[in-house]
Amino acid sequence: MYMLTRHYFPHGIEGESMGCTFMEYTDIEKAIKRANRYSSGVYFASVDIEDEETRKIVYEIVGGDIYDYRENE
Repeated sequence: MYMLTRHYFPHGIEGESMGCTFMEYTDIEKAIKRANRYSSGVYFASVDIEDEETRKIVYEIVGGDIYDYRENE
């Protein structure tokens, strides 16, 4: 099971408090596809995917940069 966490600016103003949503996926590829879909627009702050079994982040997008930690295992 993978947990996707999206952080966003509710009013599109950087520096204001962020909102957060969570979604669970059984397939990492579906989670990555959704993460990439979330990663644009003025509301976007960051998105990460955590492996719930190991409690480690396996994929994240921050500031337009993509980090795929699956390669390191």
